[in-house]
Amino acid sequence: MRFGFQLIPARSLESRFNLGRNKELESAGYHSQVKVTSSSTLLFFLKDGARVPIHRKNSHFAVDGEHWTPEHLEQQIASSPELFTGNVLLRPVLQDYLLPSSVYITGPAETAYFAQAQVVYERLLGRTTPIWSRFSATLIEARLASWMRKYGLTLRDVLQPKDDFLAKLARRTIPADLKDDFDRSREQLEKLLSPLLHSLKRLDPTVASASEVAARKMRYQLGRLESRAARAHLRHEQVLERHANLLSSMLFPEKELQERHIAGIYFLGKYGPELIDRLLDEYKPDCHDHQIISLM
Repeated sequence: MRFGFQLIPARSLESRFNLGRNKELESAGYHSQVKVTSSSTLLFFLKDGARVPIHRKNSHFAVDGEHWTPEHLEQQIASSPELFTGNVLLRPVLQDYLLPSSVYITGPAETAYFAQAQVVYERLLGRTTPIWSRFSATLIEARLASWMRKYGLTLRDVLQPKDDFLAKLARRTIPADLKDDFDRSREQLEKLLSPLLHSLKRLDPTVASASEVAARKMRYQLGRLESRAARAHLRHEQVLERHANLLSSMLFPEKELQERHIAGIYFLGKYGPELIDRLLDEYKPDCHDHQIISLM
């Protein structure tokens, strides 16, 4: 093998082996991160500053309207390797050819890419670099944990869009007497609707269908009124609203996991280098799911 792209013979650019891997993944219940077709290859060509995909067409390669023979493509790669780049399935293979790695630490998306790239590894290198799932966790500080206990919240409750979380918390903390009033109102509404709907169903199916729609609208409006009352309660309870906003911004900022928006330096600056030892102690290597670590 020669250095760089010349390690890839033109016949290896076809996607048949990757199509087979895609079918294996889909039959196992997974989806493919990279769309692969019978004409796909692993390369892009740099033309006028844009990356143009190279497609296989019969026994030739199609590049932005041009048709190259395999020999012509290999000559182009040999003479101007800087104009060719690998796609996401080829990039890690080239990386590990140039800089062999003992293990590759991956996030969820990269793990899915590797499931497809594994056949490329085997085809070109005869081996696959092992992967290890990246440690993923939400760090919950003591004051946040105390608020979550106070309001009966789990992390799953907070990991939702901010407006949805605020509405849920508002309904949960609405005054007991007001909540009882809404519960009784729902019961009364169902008592009124049930015999009416039953009678209309016997009278005429068309009218019964319209009555079901009307009943759903009544239930919706009552629920909407309860949500508005809960949000009004939240606005009046300024401490509760502040707690809710901080919980959302610290644990699910911008609708993303904490680790994607809050830099680790924030926690290191606040808790010191000892935090690293603590994370190592708390880390559960056998758990590949998202983990929760309380900073009490």
